[in-house]
Amino acid sequence: MIVLISGKPNTGKSTALGKIIDLLGPPRCSGLLTEEILKDGERIGFSTCGLKCRKRIILAHKDFDKTYAVEDFGVDLSSLEKLMIEELETGSNDERTRFLIIDEIGRMQVMSKRFRELLDQIADSSKTLIASICYEDEIEYIRDFKKRDDVSLFVLNETNRNDLPTLLCKTICKDDQEYLGKLELAKKYAGMKELYEHYPDKTILHSTHGVRTITVNEGQYQCTCDYYQKNGTCSHIMSLIIS
Repeated sequence: MIVLISGKPNTGKSTALGKIIDLLGPPRCSGLLTEEILKDGERIGFSTCGLKCRKRIILAHKDFDKTYAVEDFGVDLSSLEKLMIEELETGSNDERTRFLIIDEIGRMQVMSKRFRELLDQIADSSKTLIASICYEDEIEYIRDFKKRDDVSLFVLNETNRNDLPTLLCKTICKDDQEYLGKLELAKKYAGMKELYEHYPDKTILHSTHGVRTITVNEGQYQCTCDYYQKNGTCSHIMSLIIS
């Protein structure tokens, strides 16, 4: 399965992917996330981080050499290729990895022939690929990738961006009845604010099966329930994400 999230700039594609990772469980995900680099409110570049290997590179910067460039940004294709290879190797050696995340399939990334080759390998593998992709179709590779027979393409906008991550997780995990049950339970919890006690360092949730403690460590949610220990997510964490 290939799930693509498209949308005009600044509609929140990276934010949506982050929520999807938390809903699916970070230990089950491998791939690349890209963030803006800001200075005094101005965007001066982009960084990319490997979800499993935890390494970060500067993908593009206004001060970089412009041998490869998009608009005012020089692009470091060599570092991108090395990070992608290392992240995929790390993820492939982790038996818990089920979902491969790419943020994003855009103009900077597809300048690299190696990136395109690796992406095609991922797309043809047994793993589920979840990626954000450039909204414009003027680049042939991006246009053709969207037209693959195994692609489900979703367009993010201001109207659906809050609900789309949950919808996509239901689509991605449509054959996992236990997970779908947890997702439905999370929706129920999210509407019952009286179940929560919020503290600076934790959230206490009085759930159906007992009291659960949710914390955040290095940007990732953790919970004391058994389902979390196996899957890296649970109905209690999901409820905080979708509330």
